[in-house]
Amino acid sequence: MRVNIDSGTGMRRVLLILLCCLGLLLAPLAPPASGATAIGAEHQRLGGADGRLGRALGSERCGLVRGGCYRSFERGSIHWSPRTGARPTWGAIRGAWAAQGWERGKLGYPVGREVCGLRDAGCYQAFEGGVVLWSRASGAHPTLGGIRAAWLRHGAERGALGYPTSAEACAGGACRQTFQRGSVSWTPGAGTRVAREIDRAASVYVVVNKRRPLTPVDHVPRGLEAVGGPRLRADAAAAFRRMQADAAAAGVPITAVSGYRSYTTQAELYRDYVARYGREQADLISARPGHSEHQTGLALDIGNPDGACGLQSCFAGTPAGAWARAHAHEYGFVVRYPAGRTGTTGYAYEPWHLRYVGGHVATGMVSQRIPTLEHYMGLPPAPSY
Repeated sequence: MRVNIDSGTGMRRVLLILLCCLGLLLAPLAPPASGATAIGAEHQRLGGADGRLGRALGSERCGLVRGGCYRSFERGSIHWSPRTGARPTWGAIRGAWAAQGWERGKLGYPVGREVCGLRDAGCYQAFEGGVVLWSRASGAHPTLGGIRAAWLRHGAERGALGYPTSAEACAGGACRQTFQRGSVSWTPGAGTRVAREIDRAASVYVVVNKRRPLTPVDHVPRGLEAVGGPRLRADAAAAFRRMQADAAAAGVPITAVSGYRSYTTQAELYRDYVARYGREQADLISARPGHSEHQTGLALDIGNPDGACGLQSCFAGTPAGAWARAHAHEYGFVVRYPAGRTGTTGYAYEPWHLRYVGGHVATGMVSQRIPTLEHYMGLPPAPSY
């Protein structure tokens, strides 16, 4: 059918057709209307007024960067942009995002919901420019850019560094971020530099095994204190005294058998074991000098006052062994060389050998059934030298 564009009626029809088509093309780019919006749909998926966010506190507001919109609720908000869709934020993660400048900052808009169930009951939420992580021990902090990439290479929150404990701080072109067990620095010329507490002999988190000697190998810890006859670092000694007192109050006396041993003492002990049992057997029950946890002042061997099953695997079934297995983590200690893990630790089962790692790590290992310090810190097995 021909349209007479010279007539007023025909011209109006053509204009109406063009306007309708133009409206269809532009509709997806327009901000969503209040009520039947992506934000409203996301709110309903979260349970509506009775759900995680609660009731709306106002109407939807648009005009954010890159055509975004948001709506506030009793316990958080939902942000929407054409590129990311509608995503909720709440709690400590939302607070950390706000501190970074909301959608205007380096993180940009959220691209997913908060996800929990990480190591040590942590949570995270992904954003356009990075991630915000939270755990009870660390709080909520973002990771992004080159520092985040280095953190990921070291195992993220399941690795030696653990969760971030600060936001990235930059000055003079250089940036630095702290983590639970170390830090990552970045400079334009040199890139990233990672400092891990597990590599520092004086750290409570140091990991020493057959593949990881102390640096320096003749390291001597400061502030050694006696716990009976043996000596421990002050922090480990205080924790052991509390454990010993609580065990005694429960009717289970525990005694300290061996604590700090110097490089020289360990060398003499190891030579003696080699002479008695041969090198192969000696390496299963004694560390070579420079590779001993006892040299850190953070390890001790415990026993029963009557000497029952002293330094033997049957110690696990004695009152002191059973109490330590059930409660040592409450004081920051773990059984360092558990049964069936020689392929990881390099040592035979030693239920009497406790290692002080601090309350957070000890509780995390026990509650999540992480068997060894190597597993917890994301390190490879160390079955041999």
